[in-house]
Amino acid sequence: MAEARSSFSGSSSAEHLAGMTNEDADDAELQQRLEKMEREIIDLTFENNIFEMNLERKKSEPITAPAAAATAVSSSQAPTPTGSSQDLTTIGGTSRSDRFARKRSKSRSTQGDFRIQLTLEQKLDIITTEYEQMRNEKNRSEAAHEKKIDQLESDAEWIDIEIKDFDAAIVEFLKTKDSSIDKRTHKIIGEKIDRYFNERIKARESLINKLRDRSSGLKRQIVRLETQLRQKEEMGETLHEVDFNQLQIENKQYLDKIDEKNIELILLKRQVGKATQSLNRYKDDLNKQTKDLIDIEQRIGKQSSLYTRAEQEMIDATYEQSRAAKVHNHLAEQTEDYQVPEVLDYVKKKALLYNLERDCEVWERKVEIAAMALQQTKQQWQTIQRTAQYENNPNSWNSELQAR
Repeated sequence: MAEARSSFSGSSSAEHLAGMTNEDADDAELQQRLEKMEREIIDLTFENNIFEMNLERKKSEPITAPAAAATAVSSSQAPTPTGSSQDLTTIGGTSRSDRFARKRSKSRSTQGDFRIQLTLEQKLDIITTEYEQMRNEKNRSEAAHEKKIDQLESDAEWIDIEIKDFDAAIVEFLKTKDSSIDKRTHKIIGEKIDRYFNERIKARESLINKLRDRSSGLKRQIVRLETQLRQKEEMGETLHEVDFNQLQIENKQYLDKIDEKNIELILLKRQVGKATQSLNRYKDDLNKQTKDLIDIEQRIGKQSSLYTRAEQEMIDATYEQSRAAKVHNHLAEQTEDYQVPEVLDYVKKKALLYNLERDCEVWERKVEIAAMALQQTKQQWQTIQRTAQYENNPNSWNSELQAR
């Protein structure tokens, strides 16, 4: 019994889990279908809006006989409608999705769908016409906007010019007013203000006349161009749609060529940029090598000067060495040939030197005494000469005394 109960409980739990997994799978499938249907609804809404726009435009246009015949033929050739929505795929098994699909099929079988469907070619024609219409409207709106922008820009430029003229006129008027004030009475002289306004009025009148002449000239030019255009239209020299198509084709070809040339130009610019980068890199390397070469040349010059100086020093050292060798040899020869004198000779020579030094001192003292005697004699001689001059010429002596 226990085994039977356990097997029964196990089988019931397995069935319960299988039912839950089936329900989760059904929910996920329904969610996917719902999302798919929402996307289809969005696409159909966009398509219906386009068709409604085409229908409104067709209603506003006058219906001609050939157009009515063409619509009748297209309606006669249209296939039998079978519904616009796609059938949903189902998964085998008894689940809620199967029951929902059976109920939906019953409801679709009970209700008849009598909507008229368009063929793919008709849809493409409608979409193409609407696209052309929207593009034409866009071009017209862009042309109108450009025209309005040009008009506004011209108005803005005219307003800027008028503001500048107005500011210049204000400045000139203030200058005229300042110059028209009397320095003595500090009052404004009305004649200068009146003359200023008269000149301004005359300048405006002359400008108006110039603009009127220019406007009449432009009107005549417009009339002449209109007559030329009318004559060309009468002669059949005007451009037709085929010519415009040909020009568009040529323009497209030229634009393609321009794009190719632009691509080639971009490639050439890239090559030029790479070549410029390489050239700059080589220039940097050349400058670095040049600096290194200059440094090496300077070091070579320094080493050369050091080498020449070292050679000169070596020559001088060799010369000094030869001289020192000669002196050394001479001294060596002298030392070899030198004979020490005897002691008695040395004593005699020393005594002789002492006697000579003493005689030299005596004679130096005698020279000093003789110099002093000579000085006294010179003074006596000068006094004798002065007394002789006084005796011969007493006037000059008095003058000399006075001068002293």
